[in-house]
Amino acid sequence: MLRLFSNLCSSQSLLNKSIINVAIGHRYYSSPPCHYGICIDIDGVLIKGKKAIPEAKSALQFLGGENKLKKKIPYALLTNGGGMTESKKAEELSEILGVAINPSQLTLAHSPMCQLVPKFKDSEILVIGGSGDNCRIVAKSYGFNRVVLPNDILAWKPSIWPFTKLSENDLKLTRKLDFSNVKIEAVMVFHDSHDWGRDLQIVSDLLQSKDGYLETLASPQELLKQNIPLFFSNPDIIWSNDCLLPRLAQGSFRLSLEHLYKKITGLQIKYSLFGKPEEVTYKFAHKLLEDYSFETSGHHSPNRKIYAVGDNPDSVFYFLIIYAYQKQKHLSISDY
Repeated sequence: MLRLFSNLCSSQSLLNKSIINVAIGHRYYSSPPCHYGICIDIDGVLIKGKKAIPEAKSALQFLGGENKLKKKIPYALLTNGGGMTESKKAEELSEILGVAINPSQLTLAHSPMCQLVPKFKDSEILVIGGSGDNCRIVAKSYGFNRVVLPNDILAWKPSIWPFTKLSENDLKLTRKLDFSNVKIEAVMVFHDSHDWGRDLQIVSDLLQSKDGYLETLASPQELLKQNIPLFFSNPDIIWSNDCLLPRLAQGSFRLSLEHLYKKITGLQIKYSLFGKPEEVTYKFAHKLLEDYSFETSGHHSPNRKIYAVGDNPDSVFYFLIIYAYQKQKHLSISDY
């Protein structure tokens, strides 16, 4: 039976207590393979901003084998952040936490979007978010071969959004394409937009285009179909930093696009969501956890129990519901 344990880390000591209690409850000192794993939220549990939360290091060291019997306990780390490769994020976290983090343990907001590669590997896709061409680098690392950024389009036709002027450095990073002959087959928002006006305009233009060609207009019948699939990596409406009030997140960008598109066309946009607390993201993290368990133990050992440690009850409890339901479905099928 799959059991899930949620813990809301409202104090520093809860993180260590949660990890140790889980380990003791499963006799972590017993012989491998390990039949359980732990999924840990990064933001608010391990780090706050760019600073490690006290006791995060010792908790991860315990999981990494610094315990009485030097036994490694499989764990995966999740965040709705991104805008960089998993390798880059692992380096960043390793430096902040003082613990070596393996990229294969990480699920960033856009990590599960690598599953879209079989369908869009050689298609021209518009990727939105992040600074410079970082998200192009991320997308190409997943296997997407033809990645377009908003600045590529702006360099082609500045009047698409005349309020943003590209610098020489911006221009150096662009792909030189004639977009009147380029068919965009999908839009993927990997990270927070750094220019909402530009990106809202371009996505709106594409959704209204004929077959994904910019500066064309679909017929009313074609608009009803929405020929261009749209993917978002993070449903969060707001996020916190050192400002008094929360900052607007990718979910707010999505809501803005929905409202504008409805006002312009009278239609609702269709889209798919990734990121916490979406089911696809937790399934992806679970697969990483099982793969990492095999890497560390050399045994194919399904994680029959998954423990979730987070600071957000919505995410943690949704995680619990999803996997309890999935396991129940699995048992029902196998029983018959």
